[in-house]
Amino acid sequence: MSNKVLSFLGTTRYIECYYSYNDIKTKESCRFIQEGLLELFCREWGKDDSIIIFMTEEARNKNWLGMRESPKANFDEGLKDRLERMKTDMMLNVSIRTVMIPEGRSKDEIWKIFDIIVKEICDEDKIVFDITHSYRYLPMLTLIVLNYTRFLRDVKIEKIVYGAIEALDSIEVVKSMPIEKRIVPIFDLTSFTTLSDWIIGIERFLETGNAEMIKNLGMVSLKPLLIKTRGRSAQNIRKLLQLLNSFSKISSTCRSPQFRDTIKVILDVIPRVEEELHFLKPFAPLMEKVRIKFSKIDVAGEISCELGVASWCLEHGFIQQGLTILRESIVNYVIINILNEKNLKDKAIRDKAEKMLNDDHKEIPSSIKKLWREIIIYRNDINHAGWREDTHSPEDFERKLKEFINRAFQIMI
Repeated sequence: MSNKVLSFLGTTRYIECYYSYNDIKTKESCRFIQEGLLELFCREWGKDDSIIIFMTEEARNKNWLGMRESPKANFDEGLKDRLERMKTDMMLNVSIRTVMIPEGRSKDEIWKIFDIIVKEICDEDKIVFDITHSYRYLPMLTLIVLNYTRFLRDVKIEKIVYGAIEALDSIEVVKSMPIEKRIVPIFDLTSFTTLSDWIIGIERFLETGNAEMIKNLGMVSLKPLLIKTRGRSAQNIRKLLQLLNSFSKISSTCRSPQFRDTIKVILDVIPRVEEELHFLKPFAPLMEKVRIKFSKIDVAGEISCELGVASWCLEHGFIQQGLTILRESIVNYVIINILNEKNLKDKAIRDKAEKMLNDDHKEIPSSIKKLWREIIIYRNDINHAGWREDTHSPEDFERKLKEFINRAFQIMI
C-alpha cells in the first residue's frame, strides 16, 4: 500500500504558469502540471510513494527529455530534470518513474494501455489520478481503470485532478499574460467517481431493494457537510438513507409489524429531503422513484400494507419472504375479520386463526381457504430447500407468488 500520482505526459509545448489547488498556489512557476502535483500533493510523501508518468515515445523525446538529451525536445530543460531539481530543493524521497505506453491507434493498443496502467496499481494504493493531458479516449479509460482496480484491489481514489488552463482564457491570450497572472486552477473531479458509485447504488436499490450501498455512499458524502455545519444540514437526507436501509432489512427478514411505521416515515421525510438536495446532488434523481415505489404500498390497513410489501418482495426477488409475508397476512385477515381481534401478536389468537384455516372452518370464505392451502404447499417447499417429492422449479415460485398476490388483493381488500 502506498500513495501514487498517476499522470500522463503529452507532446505539446506547454506554457509556463503557476498552479493552484484549494487557494494554495505553487511557489515557483511550472511548465508541466506534474511539477505542480509534486509540490501541492506530495510534500509529505516518503520513499514508498511514487509519481508515475505514462508517456509515448514521442512525448518522451519532446517533453520528458531536454535538448541536451533529445534533438526533438521542446525545451532546454525537460520534465525529467525539472522534477529532479524540485525533489532536491524540497528534500523529498518520493520516487519518480516513467512508464512507456503505445500511441493507442488501435483497439489492441488501447487494451495494452489499460493493462499497463492496471499493473502499476497495487492492493490498497491511494491514488491521485491526473487527467490533464489524457488525450482522446484516456479520460474514459481512466474511469474504467479506477473502477476496475477499486473492485479488484481495494484501491482508494484520493483525487482525480485536471489542470484547467482554459479556465483563464484562450491559449493565445494566456501566452500574452504576465506570468504572475497565469494562475491555473486544478479542478478536483473526484465527484464524478462518486457519481458513478451513486448510479450503481441507485440501480442496485431499484432492482434489488438493497439500500446498503446508497446508505454507505450517503454517509461518506454527507460527513464533510455534517462536520462543517455541526449536523444541522442534510439531517433528513441522512435519516432517509437510514430508513431505506432499514426497510431493506426488515423486508428481507419479514419483520411485518415494522412495515407500516417505516413506510409512513419514509413517505413523510421525502418532501423534507427536497429542501436539502442541493447538498447532495447525485441523490436528487432517486427521490421521485423512491416516492413512487413506496406510494404503491397502501399503509392505511395492516392487510393492505402486508400485501403491498409482498408485492415489493416479488419485484425485488425476495420470493421466500414474499410467500412468508403473504401466508401471515391471511392469518391476520382471519384474526381481524373473523375473530374480531386486534392483538395480532398474541400467540394463542394466531394459533386459533391457523387452526381455523387448517380445519376448513365454515366461517372462513372458501376462496381464502383455497388460497391458504396453495400458499402452504409452496411456502413449505421453499422452506424445506426442495427436499420434498413434490418440489417445484425456481420459476414456479415466482409465477405462483405473483398469482397468489393478485388473488389476495381481490379477495382480502
